[in-house]
Amino acid sequence: MTKNAAKISEGIRALTKRPYEIMSGSVVAGSVDEVNQTISVIPDGLDGKIEGVMLGAVSAATDCMVMLPKEGSHVVIGSVDGPGNWILLQPSEVTKVLVSIGNTSCTISESGVQIESGSTVFKVESLIKIATASESMYGILNDLITAITLITVPTSTGPSGLPVNAASFNTIATRLSNLLNA
Repeated sequence: MTKNAAKISEGIRALTKRPYEIMSGSVVAGSVDEVNQTISVIPDGLDGKIEGVMLGAVSAATDCMVMLPKEGSHVVIGSVDGPGNWILLQPSEVTKVLVSIGNTSCTISESGVQIESGSTVFKVESLIKIATASESMYGILNDLITAITLITVPTSTGPSGLPVNAASFNTIATRLSNLLNA
C-alpha cells in the first residue's frame, strides 16, 4: 500500500470514529476551481463557509479521479487530516468528472467524453473526433474519397475517364461529415 493510500485509509477509519468531522452543505456559487481542484462550502446549520475543500484525496496528484460539483448543489465533506483539511466525499450533482492516469486523461461532461493520451485525442460529442497533433480521421478519409473520385487508369488508347460512380463517393463524403468532426 502506498503512503498516500495508507494515509487515506487511516483518515477514513478515523472519520468513522469521529462522525462530527463529516458534514453536509452547499457549494458556494463561483467557488468551483477546476485548476486547483477546490470548492467552498456553506455548511448546513452553521455560519460562514469552508474554503479550499479539496476535490481529490491527494492534492496536485497526477493519477486521480475528481468530480466537479454543480454550484449550489448539496455536498458531503469530511475532514481527513484533522480540523481545517476538508475533502469532498459526495456531491448531489456533478458537472464534470476528470480521470487521469499517467499521460492519459478522460473528461466526462454533459457535452460528451474526451480521452487524451499523449498527442492523440478521441472526442465523442455531437460528432466523433479522432485526431493527433498533425492528423485527423476525418481528414484522412476525406482525402481518400477525393483521391478515389479522381482515379484514372492508363489504357491502350490513353488514360481512362473519371470513375462513372464518382457521385457515390461524393455522397459518402457528405455522410462522413455527419459522423466525424475535422
